[in-house]
Amino acid sequence: MRKRRINIISNLLISAVFVCSLFCGPLCLGAADTDTKDTWIPEEYRQYCEEIGAKYAISPELLIAIIEKESSGQPQVYNGNCKGLMQINEPYHRERMQKLGVTNIYDPYGNIMLGADYLLDLFLEYQETGTVLMVYNGSARAVERGEAVDYTKYASEIIERTAFLERLHGK
Repeated sequence: MRKRRINIISNLLISAVFVCSLFCGPLCLGAADTDTKDTWIPEEYRQYCEEIGAKYAISPELLIAIIEKESSGQPQVYNGNCKGLMQINEPYHRERMQKLGVTNIYDPYGNIMLGADYLLDLFLEYQETGTVLMVYNGSARAVERGEAVDYTKYASEIIERTAFLERLHGK
């Protein structure tokens, strides 16, 4: 009886993982899966990251890592005012949208460009990747933590993922 119950539970768990992977893809399995694989985000978005990264002198792998973390490559994702692939806070970046001619925050190219433009401003001000990522993410005491090299989990994961992708891509 106990063995049968374990088999039933095991089969249910396997089925749940399978169903989750079908419907959620990287949203369910992506975080653990990204440690050893190239990105799952669409090729079109990777090309945007290459183009925009070159324009802004930002590693395209950094843009990809942020997109993976922020939206799992889903352009219509929103969390409050934060929207799109790079989770751009629309009210905070309205002037930036006007300056860059971005009218639809959910447009993948425009959203990545907004994120890269903001990152460039942050790099010019703070110069250090960990601090830049913590400020980008709105982390409390980001500058103070950056100076102490006490990065948040968010910043550390993106730094590690970027380094992995750069090695994978031969950079």
